Amino acid sequence: MRKWGILKPVRDPKNNYRLYTLEDVRKLAMIRELMNLNLSVEQIKEFDDHRTVHNSLSLLEEKLTETDEQIRQLLQTRNSIQARITSIKSAVKERDGMCQIQLKHFPDRHCIMISNTNLPDRYVDYAVAKYMQTHPDKIQTIGACDCYTLDLEHSNPDSRQLRTKNVFFYSPEPIYDSNYTLPAGQYLSVSYPGDYDNTKKWVQKILDYTEQNQLEVISDPIELCHINEYETAVQEEHVIKVQIPVKTH
Repeated sequence: MRKWGILKPVRDPKNNYRLYTLEDVRKLAMIRELMNLNLSVEQIKEFDDHRTVHNSLSLLEEKLTETDEQIRQLLQTRNSIQARITSIKSAVKERDGMCQIQLKHFPDRHCIMISNTNLPDRYVDYAVAKYMQTHPDKIQTIGACDCYTLDLEHSNPDSRQLRTKNVFFYSPEPIYDSNYTLPAGQYLSVSYPGDYDNTKKWVQKILDYTEQNQLEVISDPIELCHINEYETAVQEEHVIKVQIPVKTH
């Protein structure tokens, strides 16, 4: 601290040793205390050079405000991490009911729309990166699922995959602000593991199920990738869900 001019010991003329006074001891204790409050050396020197009750209060109140903001940001980060953990664990539980078509009721599901156009898989990450450039605090990919509204009418019947109308992200636990909502209602839903190519097969199975059970399809199918490349490099661990909104006759 001597090089910053906070401590100024004198030299003993007999042996040239530095001599510290009680004032130096007080300053050393003050320095340690303020450094424990994460004040910089420059801030400590400025405080020591202009030490008054008013400045002491101002310094502490400023540090309190800064600390409160750090706590707010840490809590926000903690909540985001916890939401991702909950979301992934919830998706893992989907494996217990894999490959079984079920009629489920969902409330409004709040999402983030990334693109309102058809995107090949290889361009999805590009669209996400482009969106995040202008919305840096509004989307997380790990622990959320990337989703696609499927365009049956314009899909190539010879393709292994269905054409999409849009790309959006959803999480059962809220981890971002939303700009798009999947409406509440009844959905025929099925989860399956592995390869995306199976979505086309399961869409057809759900459509067959609607006819067999006198249900009416009221909107496009959606594909929800709850666990995929964002969470794991092991394809067998993927959890893909296909849903179609329906109503009874």
